[in-house]
Amino acid sequence: MAGTMEKPIVIIYSDGGSKPNPGAGGWAALLIRDGKIEEISGREDHTTNNRMELTAAIMALEELGGGCKVEFHTDSQYLKNGITQWMANWVRKGWMTANNQPVQNQDLWERLHDAIQDHDLKWNWVKGHATSKYNNRVDELATAARERKEAAPMVMAAEKAASSAKSDTQLYVYSNMDYGSKLGGWGVAAVTSNGKTVYAGSESNSSDNQLVLAGCARVLEELSGPQTITVYSDSEYLTNGMSKWLAGWMKRGWKTANGEPVKNQALWKRLYEAAQPYTIQWEHLEKFESEFGKQAIEAAKKAVQKVSGLG
Repeated sequence: MAGTMEKPIVIIYSDGGSKPNPGAGGWAALLIRDGKIEEISGREDHTTNNRMELTAAIMALEELGGGCKVEFHTDSQYLKNGITQWMANWVRKGWMTANNQPVQNQDLWERLHDAIQDHDLKWNWVKGHATSKYNNRVDELATAARERKEAAPMVMAAEKAASSAKSDTQLYVYSNMDYGSKLGGWGVAAVTSNGKTVYAGSESNSSDNQLVLAGCARVLEELSGPQTITVYSDSEYLTNGMSKWLAGWMKRGWKTANGEPVKNQALWKRLYEAAQPYTIQWEHLEKFESEFGKQAIEAAKKAVQKVSGLG
């Protein structure tokens, strides 16, 4: 609608836990908006892991104020599944489960239900104690709060310049998915000693995972080798897939460790073939941490607007 202001984008990571469970607990959240990081945390003397996870999410969302577009990251399946799968039925049944039992931690779930109303939320599950530096950071903050300690300041690396300096080309690969219209766009900023080129494309009935695979493959197909490349993306699906999971999938005949067929197999195969002429390093980098990342995500947004007729 003309004149409608776009909601600001905020990235949130949260974590919480108690030790023992139940016992003393801590919670923490990290909010990223306008390229700036804000950290909040707290503790309770007698609580549980799940109550601390819920508290962390509540405190982060209540910190926002007006309506925002929120990319929320958590390593708690209890929190993510509660919001995305269970809550609607709980509300409909008067905060009773499918077995007609009172919902555990109802007081916090009701508060969380109120906290999400003004925001457009996308919930992402991340593996705990893995490669996400922001998920690791909120775990560190929550632990420090529980132990009544002050966490050491977070060290922000300068855009991983060392690895960039060793590569001939840096690719910044990002996606923008409009799940309402099922339209998505990808953007890739390719940076070399000769300058920068921004690529973009759009897909319908897609997903963020499919978009970053397609965009990365498309640009690698455009380049010519041999050369060294560093690929940056906020998609751990892309960076971990190419650096950690791919070899195992191929060894097992494109099956996961659980014996299931690899999702998006055709795109993974295309990307694998496109990557063969090059020596590539895969790096996780949030979009706000780099000017080139911001340009790539902006290109992805414009690709969606163009195909939807809004551009």
